[in-house]
This record gives sequence, C-alpha cells and structure tokens, in this order.
Amino acid sequence: MRQKQRPAIWSAIGLIVCAIIGGIAWASGVSLVKLSDIFFMIGLALIVIGVVMQLSHAHLFAGFRRRRKQTYKEKADKEPEPKMNTRDIAVKKNEPLRFSDWNRWLWIDGAILIIIAVVVTL
Repeated sequence: MRQKQRPAIWSAIGLIVCAIIGGIAWASGVSLVKLSDIFFMIGLALIVIGVVMQLSHAHLFAGFRRRRKQTYKEKADKEPEPKMNTRDIAVKKNEPLRFSDWNRWLWIDGAILIIIAVVVTL
C-alpha cells in the first residue's frame, strides 16, 4: 500500500514546489506570461519523459537478432543458427501495454502544468 502511494506523494510535492517557485518568481517581478511559458515547457517535458518510459516497455524490438563478433573457430565451423520461435515473439509483441505508477503520474503532472499555463495566459 505504501509503495503505491509513493509516486502520488512525489507528484504532489513536485506540483507544490512548482507553485511555490512560481509564486516567488511572480512576487519578484517576473511576468505571468513568462511563468506560464516555463510551466508549459516543464509540462511538455514531463509528458515526453512519460512517453519515452512507456515506449521503453513496449517490446518494439522483440525478435531482432543481435550480431556478435564470431571467433575464427566459429567461422570455420559455420554451424547454422537456430531458428527463432515466431510464436514466442508474437506473444511478446501482442502483450498489452503496462502503465507504471511513475509513468501515470508524470502524465498527470504534465497535463496539470499545461492546463495551469493555459489558464494563466487567458
């Protein structure tokens, strides 16, 4: 139970820190448009990081062989490589996408920061 709440807690802490830093910057004279631009860019960066994390678990390259350097003896023997089991590869590629807690909270935080940036500029 405690492990499941950890990303949500860090996510909330990150949003609170962004709000505090934004408030301090606004009080020191930074324009709201610049603050909203910064929040928008941070939100986009969080969403891109979430997408990269999601694609890293997608088994996009399952079934590709990696070539390794053969020794002289292996070149001389020339044994044929065993065939890949295509059913195993298809099962791995057709697995449903897995959404981690960190990934979900990155997307939520990014969306919240983008929404805040849009609302501030209106």
